[in-house]
Amino acid sequence: MKLSCVALFVLGVSVVAAGGGCGERGTAAPRIESLGPSPPRAERRSLRIATANLWGVVALGFDWADHIDERFAEFGARLAAGEPDLDVVLIQEAWKDSTRRALLEAPGVVRRFPHRVDVVSRPGGAGLVLLSAFPIEEVRFHRFRTQGVLAKVWEADAIAGKGVLAARLRVDGHPLWVADVHLIACYGKDEAPGFCDGHDPNSSYRAEQITELRSWLEELAGDLPVVVGGDFNFVRGTRHHVAMTAPQPVSPGSPTARAWRDLAERETHPERIDYFFVRDGSHASWRPAAPVSQIFEEPLRLPSGELVPLSDHPVLFVELRRAPVAAAAGG
Repeated sequence: MKLSCVALFVLGVSVVAAGGGCGERGTAAPRIESLGPSPPRAERRSLRIATANLWGVVALGFDWADHIDERFAEFGARLAAGEPDLDVVLIQEAWKDSTRRALLEAPGVVRRFPHRVDVVSRPGGAGLVLLSAFPIEEVRFHRFRTQGVLAKVWEADAIAGKGVLAARLRVDGHPLWVADVHLIACYGKDEAPGFCDGHDPNSSYRAEQITELRSWLEELAGDLPVVVGGDFNFVRGTRHHVAMTAPQPVSPGSPTARAWRDLAERETHPERIDYFFVRDGSHASWRPAAPVSQIFEEPLRLPSGELVPLSDHPVLFVELRRAPVAAAAGG
């Protein structure tokens, strides 16, 4: 997410004058909405999940991203079409209220994903939405303590209320946690190779958010497996990727260490910042049935004839299958 300096200066002044920003709203408990029965599923014992940063950036009531309404509507239409047949969708940067509500209320989206949590309006600010074909048993939202520098109004991360949204689902009778996350951005990624790893002023904040993310999910999930997807704002090979995947004690002083697996570890896309990571439970793991892939690549044709992508991020998809931990460890 990037906004123009002038726009963010005006935004920052307004936020300070008002005594806070959208991040201030991230205090109430999130609410699960169930708008109907779960749709019938094909006979497949798997979990199909997508993550999409939809670039729905607004400020002071104005759109600061291109064609938000049209792109969100098209995204909803493609979800409703069911190709691929998804079970869970993780959305980031869904900040425009009217467009987000239109997406969530679209009949095809309600039919396919009747269970959802909108963490923008309840509790608010983070831009996160989780859609599920499965009933959601429990939901938690954690707003990162580290949010960036409010004075850097040209970045807006400090007022975005970023955090992690986690939902406990039951897939074919098996419980797991699925989480949606958005970490602080790097605003110098075009300056030099490796800038966002060591020279980016937000690098230390991102490292703290990764520590928060892992420790919070470890405590929340306990012995259950966890899948987390979203916009991590780091590339593979950086210290942030290492921090996300390296084995760490499940709690201070614990002899048990757990690692998080990058589900696209064999991918070589040098600028990819969106990921899926999985942490095994004590008795079960979720493994990819096929490599992580990109979906909804076809551009949207506007009434003017102009072709535009659905977002400035790829929409990623993975199908996971459950396996006992011993079998998963063996490959």
